[in-house]
Amino acid sequence: MIVASRFAGVVAALSIVLAPGALPAQRPVQEQAPGTQILFLGTAAGPPLRADRSEPATLLIVDGRRYLIDCGIGTARRLVKAGIASETIGTIFFTHLHADHTLGLADVLANDLQQKDAADAAHVINIYGPQQTKALVDAAYQYIHIPYAVFAAEHGGPRSGLSVTNPFAVHEIGEGVVYQDDKIRVVAVENTHYALMPQSSRATMKSYAYRFETPHGTIVFTGDTGPSDAVARLAAGADVLVSEVENSVAIGAFVDRMAQKNHWSPARRNEFEAHMTKEHLDIRDVGQMAANAGVKAVLLYHWYPTDPATYVAGVAKYFPGPVFGTEDLQRYCLGASSPDRRPGRSQLHLCE
Repeated sequence: MIVASRFAGVVAALSIVLAPGALPAQRPVQEQAPGTQILFLGTAAGPPLRADRSEPATLLIVDGRRYLIDCGIGTARRLVKAGIASETIGTIFFTHLHADHTLGLADVLANDLQQKDAADAAHVINIYGPQQTKALVDAAYQYIHIPYAVFAAEHGGPRSGLSVTNPFAVHEIGEGVVYQDDKIRVVAVENTHYALMPQSSRATMKSYAYRFETPHGTIVFTGDTGPSDAVARLAAGADVLVSEVENSVAIGAFVDRMAQKNHWSPARRNEFEAHMTKEHLDIRDVGQMAANAGVKAVLLYHWYPTDPATYVAGVAKYFPGPVFGTEDLQRYCLGASSPDRRPGRSQLHLCE
């Protein structure tokens, strides 16, 4: 873990208007450990795949109840490594539907299907995301349905292969309050990750940031985004900002390497550079947004830096609070058990 810890006075909170409403709640799991934890299952931006890091997936655990944010390739294995049974996760949220945030879904749902069948479990897993999430989940279910139908035909295998009903409930969201139960309230805003996308496509393709309000504090996930006033307002006064991060200094060389390796035209090379610089957050963007929004602590993810300390120190130049560089399978705790319990100070710390 890499940490930069510098504190300053509280910045005036930005105003935010949240839409009213509540949506179906998940079935509670048995484990009820108190407090809020943020478990990073995958922290690497993709593509490409990495040998030592999984793609973005984060588990928010509130008083023992589990919520999954994004589900990149490698999520199922990371859950096993962390000792988390995927079928105990009652709610999944997608920030957007890029491949590195979604392609681990079939693995997770396949394990859920098998384990729920074995236990004769009937409760539904709710999945929230932008438009086209239903098509994604339906496709994942059809994909796993075929091999489970083979099991079912053998008798004694999982019977779910015979089912024609998708057991996963999908809720396609817009901006405002998208979920609420007795533990959390979740607010979504559209961010700027698709800023360069043609308007005709943006009508149906959306990318969201989420604000999770828990009894122990508020956590905001930027998702993938460029600089965004909406995300800054969403983050106002949050206890934790979980933010993607890029390094603009290194982007040019990276883009040139990609272009040379893949024999891109100048036009394609420039389009990719524009995506990296305008539809993602630079170190400075993260630090300034965190400072202006008055958040208490920053967790960096969706990154694969060769020198993590440079990213942490870079954000800390603009943001006076603690900055953490995350790694796969790290857990961060939020609440009164923090070693530093003084008023106005961040309560975020690595779990013991």
